[in-house]
Amino acid sequence: MPTPSFPNGLRDPFGLEARNLLTSTTQIEPTLALLGQLRRHHGASADHSIRVARVLITMWRHAPEQLGDPEPLLVGGALHDIGKLFIPASTLASDRKLDARELELVRRHPETGAQVLRRLGFPPVVVAAARDHHERWEGGGYPSGLRSSSLHPVTRAVAVADAFVAMIEPGRAYRQPRDGHAALAEVAACSGTQFDPEAADILIASLGSKPSPAEDICAS
Repeated sequence: MPTPSFPNGLRDPFGLEARNLLTSTTQIEPTLALLGQLRRHHGASADHSIRVARVLITMWRHAPEQLGDPEPLLVGGALHDIGKLFIPASTLASDRKLDARELELVRRHPETGAQVLRRLGFPPVVVAAARDHHERWEGGGYPSGLRSSSLHPVTRAVAVADAFVAMIEPGRAYRQPRDGHAALAEVAACSGTQFDPEAADILIASLGSKPSPAEDICAS
């Protein structure tokens, strides 16, 4: 597996927002470099990662005691999908049903991303967020099928933020974006089955009072 290089930081509006979100973190430059590579590979995946980080910092501001140190939360959210660097951009952008080989490649991105982050020296909690963000509270997710109740709270927060953003953001070929409040209702419905109930409650409480949560999160 090739090791991503660390080019200079991003210099466009995407990069400025990423830098502003991550400015207080000690790993800002390697994190920005990996996000830059992901953006060049598949822009929608990088945009998604920034939206997830944006949701996570909103959650943290609402419940800092429950979520702890914001740095692993932000870096874990920003890099949770970095394994998509190793999925062909044509597959990520496909508007057709993926075949079995492509689906298996997509399902391997959490472990692939974790391997990259581990090798580059990111903290174990950030590695875990990449590896386990598709696990489910009651089990049956991937790659391991573990009950996410046994996983780190940062991973559980990343999982619910990732799913919420996926529901509301534009550009998904397989479904139309949901209204923000409809997506929050879906998070509530899946609390305790797919999502950690505490993480789901924090997300709903932090975003539910916004008039247009989807527009706030997806604004460029």
